Amino acid sequence: MEPNRPYDQDNRPTTYYYGPKKKRRGGFLILWALIFSLIGGVVGSVLTYKYMPTQSVAGAQAPQAQLPADTTRKHEAGVVESVAQRAMPSVVGITTSTTKNTLMGPMAVQGSGSGFIISEDGYILSNAHVVGAKGNKVKVLLNDQTEAEGKVVWSDETLDLGLVKIAKKGLTPLPMGDSDGINIGETAVAIGNPLGLDFQRSVTSGVISGLNRNIGEVQGNYMDGLIQTDASINAGNSGGPLLNSEGQVIGINSVKISSAEGLGFSIPINTAKPIVEQVMKTGDFKSVALGMSGYTVSAVERSGYDLGTGGKGVIVGGVEAQSPAAAAGLQVNDIILKMGDADIQSMSQLRRELYKYKAGDAVDVVVSRNGKKETLKLTFTDYQVPAVQGRGDGGLGRLIPDFNN
Repeated sequence: MEPNRPYDQDNRPTTYYYGPKKKRRGGFLILWALIFSLIGGVVGSVLTYKYMPTQSVAGAQAPQAQLPADTTRKHEAGVVESVAQRAMPSVVGITTSTTKNTLMGPMAVQGSGSGFIISEDGYILSNAHVVGAKGNKVKVLLNDQTEAEGKVVWSDETLDLGLVKIAKKGLTPLPMGDSDGINIGETAVAIGNPLGLDFQRSVTSGVISGLNRNIGEVQGNYMDGLIQTDASINAGNSGGPLLNSEGQVIGINSVKISSAEGLGFSIPINTAKPIVEQVMKTGDFKSVALGMSGYTVSAVERSGYDLGTGGKGVIVGGVEAQSPAAAAGLQVNDIILKMGDADIQSMSQLRRELYKYKAGDAVDVVVSRNGKKETLKLTFTDYQVPAVQGRGDGGLGRLIPDFNN
């Protein structure tokens, strides 16, 4: 046994690492640390360059950041151009001439608007406020700058839709889209004749800004269920088409809010489809009738009455004998709140709802009677009287004193 060498408890020599050995191992570790640091720095730099977001330096902008925006703008411009080129031959100018009595005697007054071809044999769809009443004669300016005389074969002020027929064949109709399938934010293209025929077939574009918009009464009619767009619509654009990115008609341009920019409204094309199909097939369109007269609740409440429906609905003023309304049990002073799935806001809207039905169809009608809601079963027949009578506020004195709802 060596003297002065320590032993552990098991009588085995205790091993020590002296200074020289520690220095050699420390140097070895430092060397490897340097090597790994260099490798890590290189790899980190490569990864950083490859994966970190590019930042602009001294105001410079990476070219890649501009590509999506430029591509999008070019794509949108290409869509509008394509739609315009395909639709232009089908958009027409419409001029009317009416006689108005003035202080200086009868005077001829001309008006102008837009329309679009919907059949190869000369049917043209427009607004009622552009073409006037059924039977009116109008002049139609076609894309080739030729004029044709047209006759209004159907018109409805409540819907603000009118149909004109010209004696032409081989025309290019616009394809109909589905206004129930559009979404907010989709591309919208409007074509028409703003400010008269001097600016005929002007093209504007934007997006669908809103759906089912209600803008209250316009020239005595309650306008609701409209498509809102920021595509510019001005006087003279009325009656022109609102198109989607596929070049299909989704609306008929009708109204602009003059106190604001970018607030134009179109009548959904699905409103016109069943009417157009029937007129083109039979030469006329007959809606079913309720056989009642009534008043818009909001108009009644402006006279100081509170009917308890939040300004919604139509109050029944009279019911015709042997009518669908009478057969369903509708009574004077009932307030019609709903027909089918549609909430009823006004008399004009109620009339528009009737265009959805034909003789033989049955529908649930929800009314407020004596403060309680009731559901009536109504079946439409061939009964023919004006579907809605008594528009306005006339006769309210007769109705309201007996009102007990």
